[in-house]
Amino acid sequence: MSDPHVLVLPSWYPTHYSPTRGSFFLEQARALQQAGLQVGVIYPDFRSYRTLKDGALFATHFQLSKQIEDGLPTVRFDGWNPISARLRGRMFLSLTKRLWKAYVDRWGRPDIIHAHSALWGGAAARELAHKTGIPYVITEHSSAYARGLIRPWQRDILSKAFSQTAALITVSQSLAQSLEPFLESKHAPIKIIPNMVDTAFFTLNPALHSEGPFRFLVVAFLTANKGIDCLLRAFASAFNDAPDVILEIGGDGPERRPLESLVDALSLRDRVRFLGSLSREAVREAMWRANAFVLPSYVETFGVVLIEAMATGLPVIATQSGGPEEIITPRTGALVAPGDESALAQALVDMRNNRDRFLPGDQIRKEIVTKFSQQAVIGQLLAVYHDILRGIDEFD
Repeated sequence: MSDPHVLVLPSWYPTHYSPTRGSFFLEQARALQQAGLQVGVIYPDFRSYRTLKDGALFATHFQLSKQIEDGLPTVRFDGWNPISARLRGRMFLSLTKRLWKAYVDRWGRPDIIHAHSALWGGAAARELAHKTGIPYVITEHSSAYARGLIRPWQRDILSKAFSQTAALITVSQSLAQSLEPFLESKHAPIKIIPNMVDTAFFTLNPALHSEGPFRFLVVAFLTANKGIDCLLRAFASAFNDAPDVILEIGGDGPERRPLESLVDALSLRDRVRFLGSLSREAVREAMWRANAFVLPSYVETFGVVLIEAMATGLPVIATQSGGPEEIITPRTGALVAPGDESALAQALVDMRNNRDRFLPGDQIRKEIVTKFSQQAVIGQLLAVYHDILRGIDEFD
């Protein structure tokens, strides 16, 4: 059986104004292409009005583009986000059909549609499947299920998308469990296939650490769910009299100003540094500077940034928030309860004072390469695609 032509339909994806958003979808698509598959992407983007700055209307004016992006045939629509979530969903579904036609006219008919997250990529893939007969796969990533953010009117949409998919994948066992209330009695068995990390990019630090302060790092979109306020209070408690310990915070988001105010209130301005939005290269540089990584989320379906940090050899501290429990072992890091400032403070102190309790950096990286490298993850996806197409061939 020849390798299939896969069309990727993400629910969010990198853009010129937010180049790291959904970057793991792009990386997976490129990895599939490198494995020999024909791979393309369609994506209707709805830009937030919060990004309405000089030149934004020129860059985003409801245009459709067909081009090669990052080596991938890509058709996208660049528009602005409607206020109504229900309207946004309808627009996503409608525009996907338009992008589909443009893609097929230019690059041909795919064998499989692979949607990332049911709202709205999976729902749109279901409509395309009804129209074309092409099977679709959903990989679910969203934390909305575990956080109770699914709206009543979305439940039927999710149920239909999940029940009619040829394969349902989640990135962790905890996420699979949180989907159960949204599944009909008849649905494809859930497969657990983790996110991958580009281990050729996220490598061990090529230079030895220079002498200096012990540096903790967190990289996240700064929302309340990420628990950075809890981390700041734990850091203040753990290192009240330790000027040689620094916390760097990478990323931006709606919580940045409140977090900066909290830093001032805790008198941490000289030891906590906000790095702002970071490019992929800047994230790697920050990891190479760091001694340990922290992710204090309340809910985390996986935690791609954890495996990125561990691929650079960093031990990690995270919360028992879903995905991290399936990544971290006692030899590679520590897990604490979400929101437990005292336990988090103790974990920070233990990491600072007892780094030798954990595996050396090269051994931490080795575990990540074994479980989450491109080779490990793409092989599992190829098996899913071939099983689907083999079943279609046998039925025909």
